Amino acid sequence: MNCSHCGREVTGRVIVRSLTLAKALPVVQMESTPERDWICCDACNTIICHDCCCYPTSGYCDTCIEKYKLHDHLAQIGLIPGREDHCL
Repeated sequence: MNCSHCGREVTGRVIVRSLTLAKALPVVQMESTPERDWICCDACNTIICHDCCCYPTSGYCDTCIEKYKLHDHLAQIGLIPGREDHCL
């Protein structure tokens, strides 16, 4: 896979497991390998490397944060810093 912004090949992967909890409650567990250096944007499914994304821990690419005006909401819930640290 390559970053859709810079074209660099990304590394790492997401491991997906299906589990069943008590009373047959199905759960899907997703875990990143330590070397993972990319996100798949939760809004547009674009692959972006961490170097091309201001807030990769948010799960959203910079384009979608701006397009859907998510910055204040993501800052309020603690996924990204406030406006004073805004890198876009």
